[in-house]
Amino acid sequence: MKKTLILLLCLPSLVWSQFQLTDAPGRIVDLQNHHGTTSGEREVIWVEDFSNGIPAGWINTDAGGIATWEYRGPATNPNSEVGTRGSCLPAGVLGDPIISPSAPGGFVIFDSNWWDNPSNPCTPENFGTGPAPGPHVATLTTPSIDLSANTGVALVFHQYQKMYSGQTRVEVSVAGGEWWSVYVNPDTPNPTSSDDEVFVQLSLYAGGQSDVRIRFVFDGLYYFWMLDDIQIIDAFANDLAMNSINYGDFDLSDLSHPTGFEFMEYSKYPDEMSPLLKFSSMVENRGVVSQSDSRLNVKVLDFNDNVIHSGQSDEGFLIPMASQFELRAGSFQMPAVLDNYRIAFETSQQFADDQPSNNQDTAYFNINDVQYARDHYFTNAVYIATPDLESQPYEIGNVFLVTADNLSVHSLSVGVGIGSSTPATIYGKLYSFDISESLNATLIATTNPIEITQEMINDGGEQIMTNLIFSTPVAVESGTAYFVSVGCDDGTSLFVCALSGDTYEYTSYVRFNGTDWYTIDRIPMVRMNFGFYNDVKEEVSDLKTLPVFPNPADNELFIDLAAFPHDRITLKMTDQTGRIIMSENLSNNQSRYATLDLSDVATGVYQITAEVGLNRYHQTVIRK
Repeated sequence: MKKTLILLLCLPSLVWSQFQLTDAPGRIVDLQNHHGTTSGEREVIWVEDFSNGIPAGWINTDAGGIATWEYRGPATNPNSEVGTRGSCLPAGVLGDPIISPSAPGGFVIFDSNWWDNPSNPCTPENFGTGPAPGPHVATLTTPSIDLSANTGVALVFHQYQKMYSGQTRVEVSVAGGEWWSVYVNPDTPNPTSSDDEVFVQLSLYAGGQSDVRIRFVFDGLYYFWMLDDIQIIDAFANDLAMNSINYGDFDLSDLSHPTGFEFMEYSKYPDEMSPLLKFSSMVENRGVVSQSDSRLNVKVLDFNDNVIHSGQSDEGFLIPMASQFELRAGSFQMPAVLDNYRIAFETSQQFADDQPSNNQDTAYFNINDVQYARDHYFTNAVYIATPDLESQPYEIGNVFLVTADNLSVHSLSVGVGIGSSTPATIYGKLYSFDISESLNATLIATTNPIEITQEMINDGGEQIMTNLIFSTPVAVESGTAYFVSVGCDDGTSLFVCALSGDTYEYTSYVRFNGTDWYTIDRIPMVRMNFGFYNDVKEEVSDLKTLPVFPNPADNELFIDLAAFPHDRITLKMTDQTGRIIMSENLSNNQSRYATLDLSDVATGVYQITAEVGLNRYHQTVIRK
């Protein structure tokens, strides 16, 4: 499978508080990619996957008359392996494309950065020097679609977009009438993931109508919007879907939070800081009718699936069609018991849900002796700076809030990413951190430096943690935020940090030359240790056997999902060099067996690993 490049581009954006920060200059390289589908078992009424270009009958316009949506296909120049190509990329680098089910066969892009400024460097004096200077208002409109036989309809599409100023939106018109805005991309995350899928309920506007047109509008300046696999599907009557789940209550702008960093979610808690869990979920009514008595239900379970807490919303809510609502299910103080835990979230409403697979989700965390972590355990990306900064001294890390007294930091742990050099010297730093009026970091202590060895380096899906030890344990204070970082004086040219999971805004940073701060939208694998921690090659649990058949396999391999206790399964297949050739997200709510298509996999020996919560399952498979 192709490794994906997500580019962090560097025009300024306002941060909460009275100062400005920009995205980290450079790129995040994804080591695993996933895409799924929201449409489920619903009937597909109309579809366009751009396998033959932008079809006749589509209207492609720009207010300036020059800039247009472009088709990327296998034979175009650039082809479907290229996304954005504007100046706000490192010299000689092209952006990666959307990751959608049919992306190799073609997709469409509006590349605002390229139209405004195709040439490096990405500086104000070059802005507006391209063939069609921005801002842009570019629309791509479908031909007329007959939905007269369908009263309940929804729009589903895959997208990859990043916006500097303005908005990207979807509009609908019936019988040539007024255009109604039915979806606007939110400000965050920015960029979206390259495999983002969007669901838009259209029944109020287009249900039962014989002349429906949909248009996609790029209205603003910089950077790009890619689209693929656009479908209109038959919508269910009752469909309440979870868009997010939370067991913290993080809100940087909440004035009742003294530091701003209260109630962040951590993946690993030392037992002295067992968390107060606060359960919530943002849910969306994707059904055709209002969902009444909508509630959030939660269970906290230990490693052996014993329920240690269950809760439900105190009050049921009415959620109208096409609306979102935050449901809450109270709180629970975790006991200081060492174990791996999961939280099962599920929504309920008055009537049975027609697609229950999207109203369930699961979160995982661990309580242990000494380690405090925010990353999601297994490496799925790395950070590399732009060429002008890749050899400059830098640090990368996360903000942590200490919530217990009488603790001392013994060491830091870091995931060294693929692309790092041996030997290269790295070190850890601990700062007190304040963001109330301006960014203020005060250095407290620096670890002893160490040299990177080959055994420390993480490829995708691995969790090899390397310790950086303080000469003397460093006392920390309850109620104080700390920036915990790992640095290298030779930059990302020698030390590449592993990343895992999406971060909260303004809680993970890259710092160059000791002065220049930038935000990063993934979580560096940098952790705090409140005691001696010697498990360098850490596995959260022993590898278990992955049930697959037949083995050896021909064109298909079946996986028995009934063996897994949880419903969210991340699967990865690697060859003998460690290269990821396939990755999938699976659910055992849909069917007992998952089928892997091996028809394009060469004859040989492969490793298949399944991540299920904090557990990993493994099997060696022979492709005949």
